[in-house]
Amino acid sequence: MTETILAKRYGDYREFAVSPAISGAVRCVWMHRAPDSPPTARVAVVPDGCVDLLWTEGGFLLAGPDRVAAYPRLRSGQVILGLRLRPGIARSLLRCDLDQLTGTVVALGDILPGSFGAQHDRMLALGDPLQRLKHLQAAFAMEMRDLPAVRPNVAALHALSARLPADAIALEMGLTERTLRRLSTAEFGYGPKTLSRILRFQTLLGRMAHRENTLAGLAADSGFADQAHMNRDVLALTSLTPGEILRQMRG
Repeated sequence: MTETILAKRYGDYREFAVSPAISGAVRCVWMHRAPDSPPTARVAVVPDGCVDLLWTEGGFLLAGPDRVAAYPRLRSGQVILGLRLRPGIARSLLRCDLDQLTGTVVALGDILPGSFGAQHDRMLALGDPLQRLKHLQAAFAMEMRDLPAVRPNVAALHALSARLPADAIALEMGLTERTLRRLSTAEFGYGPKTLSRILRFQTLLGRMAHRENTLAGLAADSGFADQAHMNRDVLALTSLTPGEILRQMRG
């Protein structure tokens, strides 16, 4: 059986501080370089509730929100640059409901025709990846001049989904469960139950990265009912067990 490895543990993955000019819309700036040797493992990009603007030497792309892990095919030595958009900002920025992008990677021009048209050649002309990353942020600020703010109801949905079930979120926000589902699907690409599952998983990853704890303790700290609940959710989302993820993150 082919080994599966977390994308952030494959090759050289780095995150950088975001330029103040775009920090209201962008959560993080990142660069990922695949190893020069041919891949021997399946690379898993796990769901995080976000949309990413990507640049490769082939052009600009949008990676929509994922329900489960995606397994991109990376070429040896390939470099990918990315801007991870803040949760809840992408629908306003891209002017489309995010369920149209769920589980897909599409050309940016298919969603925003004409945007970033001249920027690709400028990126190619810069040989250094860090220079390209700096220009990518400047290009984003220039092309997206009127950056929207996350709407209060969307921010509330995201915050509540990290700790409450869907019926409690609807009650807290004064919405019917049907209206809540429509809002969540349009803004995040899936319903509130899936959003809660993904955010709980992301909480778990944060605990794994920064705390020494048993798997049972991690399950309790991350909002799972018990360790069995954590095992089911993580395996369904990533095809990896929590133990396998923990070993990779601390290896």
